[in-house]
Amino acid sequence: MDRKGGKIIPFKGRRRGLKGARFFIYLGFLLLSLGPLLYYVPIFTLQRIEIEGNVRLTAEDVLRLTALEPGTNLFRIKSWQLREWLLASPWVKEVTVRRELPDALVIVLEERTPSFLVPYYTSFLQVAADGIILGPVSDTIEDFKLPILTGLEIKDPALPGQSLHCQQLADLVAVLEYFPADLREMLAEIHLSGNGELVFYTGEGVQILFGQAEDSAQKVALLRETLRELDGSLAVINVRRGDRVHVLFKGDLPKDGALSSLE
Repeated sequence: MDRKGGKIIPFKGRRRGLKGARFFIYLGFLLLSLGPLLYYVPIFTLQRIEIEGNVRLTAEDVLRLTALEPGTNLFRIKSWQLREWLLASPWVKEVTVRRELPDALVIVLEERTPSFLVPYYTSFLQVAADGIILGPVSDTIEDFKLPILTGLEIKDPALPGQSLHCQQLADLVAVLEYFPADLREMLAEIHLSGNGELVFYTGEGVQILFGQAEDSAQKVALLRETLRELDGSLAVINVRRGDRVHVLFKGDLPKDGALSSLE
């Protein structure tokens, strides 16, 4: 209230505000009381499931992981629980679940893809860029256009879903971001050495001494230019320094295999 000319004038707007607030409070109580009824309204039963983003996993695989059944009330389905069930698959990196009323559920997947083949006893493991083991190679490795990755420490038993993540692997993935697609396709093997250096091998048998995961952009530029200008007689390319490149041709390889001349 306010005083004007000795008179008390009430603020009518405030009363209207109080009435508005009471209305929303009553509305809230009404919705809370009616909320449980949504669990029993037949119109909100699950009749349709849409799955998006799945490439490796079939729709049947996804449904098997969720254990969803038609006729389940949509409001009884817990999105967080569905996410946990789906993320139990090593192929699933991220999940989004949303209801589309009145009778549909949409599941959007972000799948992992294999980036490397890692030797394991007499076979190979498919491993994603984040180090998650996706599973063993069931066919011959010729069916996979992926580089073989050596130098990773693997603890037995190596099971799908197990993580092989380490700093060297993270550095390698960051370095490969600088490789153009055509150059990456040339890689047949990658070795993570104990001192943190990276060594690449092309399908033609060229050894690439990359060094530490630093100055990657300059090293890749040197590497690409060298491969473009020189012919197939290359044996070793050394870009460790980052500011210069040393090469060794197949006919000049030392008999003892030492590469000190390339340092």
